[in-house]
Amino acid sequence: MLPPGQRDYSSIRLSRHAVERFIERFDVEPLDAENGLRRALGRTRRLGRNPASGAIAVLTLHQGRVMVAIVQESTCLTVLTWNQFEPRLGEFGRPKTPRKWGRLLGRLTAPLENPDRPKR
Repeated sequence: MLPPGQRDYSSIRLSRHAVERFIERFDVEPLDAENGLRRALGRTRRLGRNPASGAIAVLTLHQGRVMVAIVQESTCLTVLTWNQFEPRLGEFGRPKTPRKWGRLLGRLTAPLENPDRPKR
Protein backbone atom coordinates (compact mmCIF):
# COMPACT_ATOMS: atom_id res chain seq x y z
CA MET A 1 0.00 0.00 0.00
CA LEU A 2 1.37 3.37 -1.04
CA PRO A 3 1.65 6.31 1.36
CA PRO A 4 -0.83 9.20 0.97
CA GLY A 5 -0.04 11.43 -2.01
CA GLN A 6 1.64 8.69 -4.04
CA ARG A 7 0.06 6.83 -6.94
CA ASP A 8 0.68 3.63 -8.84
CA TYR A 9 0.69 4.09 -12.62
CA SER A 10 2.43 0.77 -13.37
CA SER A 11 -0.61 -0.71 -15.10
CA ILE A 12 -1.22 2.08 -17.63
CA ARG A 13 -0.52 1.68 -21.33
CA LEU A 14 3.01 2.65 -22.37
CA SER A 15 3.39 4.35 -25.73
CA ARG A 16 6.24 3.22 -27.93
CA HIS A 17 7.59 6.77 -27.76
CA ALA A 18 7.72 6.63 -23.93
CA VAL A 19 9.62 3.33 -23.96
CA GLU A 20 12.06 4.62 -26.60
CA ARG A 21 12.70 7.83 -24.62
CA PHE A 22 13.19 5.77 -21.46
CA ILE A 23 15.85 3.68 -23.22
CA GLU A 24 17.53 6.77 -24.66
CA ARG A 25 17.45 9.06 -21.62
CA PHE A 26 18.06 6.56 -18.83
CA ASP A 27 20.50 4.22 -20.62
CA VAL A 28 18.33 1.12 -20.19
CA GLU A 29 18.66 -2.10 -22.16
CA PRO A 30 15.79 -2.43 -24.67
CA LEU A 31 14.77 -5.85 -23.34
CA ASP A 32 14.40 -4.48 -19.79
CA ALA A 33 12.86 -1.13 -20.73
CA GLU A 34 9.15 -1.85 -20.40
CA ASN A 35 9.52 -3.67 -17.06
CA GLY A 36 11.87 -0.98 -15.73
CA LEU A 37 9.50 1.80 -16.72
CA ARG A 38 6.56 0.00 -15.12
CA ARG A 39 8.58 -0.47 -11.91
CA ALA A 40 9.41 3.24 -11.84
CA LEU A 41 5.76 4.19 -12.47
CA GLY A 42 4.68 2.01 -9.56
CA ARG A 43 5.48 4.81 -7.12
CA THR A 44 4.91 8.37 -8.31
CA ARG A 45 4.02 11.80 -7.04
CA ARG A 46 1.85 14.14 -9.09
CA LEU A 47 3.55 17.39 -10.12
CA GLY A 48 0.71 19.11 -11.95
CA ARG A 49 -1.78 19.11 -14.80
CA ASN A 50 -1.69 20.85 -18.15
CA PRO A 51 -5.12 22.47 -18.53
CA ALA A 52 -4.80 22.76 -22.32
CA SER A 53 -4.26 19.04 -22.97
CA GLY A 54 -5.35 17.40 -19.73
CA ALA A 55 -1.96 15.69 -19.41
CA ILE A 56 -0.57 15.01 -15.94
CA ALA A 57 3.12 15.21 -15.02
CA VAL A 58 4.23 12.67 -12.41
CA LEU A 59 7.56 12.53 -10.65
CA THR A 60 9.31 9.24 -10.02
CA LEU A 61 12.80 7.82 -9.62
CA HIS A 62 14.69 5.30 -11.71
CA GLN A 63 17.90 3.99 -10.15
CA GLY A 64 18.28 7.17 -8.11
CA ARG A 65 17.69 9.52 -11.05
CA VAL A 66 14.69 11.85 -11.15
CA MET A 67 12.27 11.09 -13.96
CA VAL A 68 9.08 12.84 -15.05
CA ALA A 69 6.44 10.90 -16.94
CA ILE A 70 3.69 12.65 -18.88
CA VAL A 71 0.43 10.73 -18.57
CA GLN A 72 -2.75 11.46 -20.50
CA GLU A 73 -5.91 9.48 -19.79
CA SER A 74 -4.57 5.93 -19.37
CA THR A 75 -1.37 6.23 -21.42
CA CYS A 76 2.19 7.25 -20.61
CA LEU A 77 3.06 9.55 -23.51
CA THR A 78 6.70 10.33 -22.81
CA VAL A 79 9.45 10.30 -20.22
CA LEU A 80 11.72 13.24 -19.42
CA THR A 81 14.71 13.89 -17.20
CA TRP A 82 14.22 16.62 -14.61
CA ASN A 83 16.41 19.04 -16.60
CA GLN A 84 14.22 18.56 -19.67
CA PHE A 85 11.00 19.03 -17.72
CA GLU A 86 11.95 21.95 -15.45
CA PRO A 87 11.48 24.67 -18.13
CA ARG A 88 7.94 23.31 -18.68
CA LEU A 89 6.86 23.53 -15.03
CA GLY A 90 4.63 26.51 -15.79
CA GLU A 91 2.66 24.52 -18.38
CA PHE A 92 1.68 22.15 -15.57
CA GLY A 93 0.58 24.81 -13.09
CA ARG A 94 3.82 25.08 -11.10
CA PRO A 95 5.66 28.41 -11.26
CA LYS A 96 8.79 26.93 -9.63
CA THR A 97 10.36 23.76 -8.24
CA PRO A 98 8.33 22.10 -5.48
CA ARG A 99 9.28 23.09 -1.93
CA LYS A 100 11.15 20.63 0.25
CA TRP A 101 12.61 18.87 -2.79
CA GLY A 102 14.83 16.54 -0.75
CA ARG A 103 11.94 15.41 1.41
CA LEU A 104 9.80 14.78 -1.68
CA LEU A 105 12.45 12.55 -3.22
CA GLY A 106 13.12 10.86 0.12
CA ARG A 107 9.48 9.85 0.40
CA LEU A 108 9.64 8.23 -3.04
CA THR A 109 12.60 6.11 -1.93
CA ALA A 110 11.47 5.31 1.61
CA PRO A 111 10.57 1.67 2.20
CA LEU A 112 6.89 0.88 2.15
CA GLU A 113 5.32 -0.02 5.46
CA ASN A 114 4.07 -3.56 5.90
CA PRO A 115 0.35 -3.34 6.82
CA ASP A 116 0.62 -6.62 8.79
CA ARG A 117 3.34 -5.25 11.06
CA PRO A 118 2.15 -3.08 13.97
CA LYS A 119 3.44 0.51 14.13
CA ARG A 120 5.74 1.51 16.98
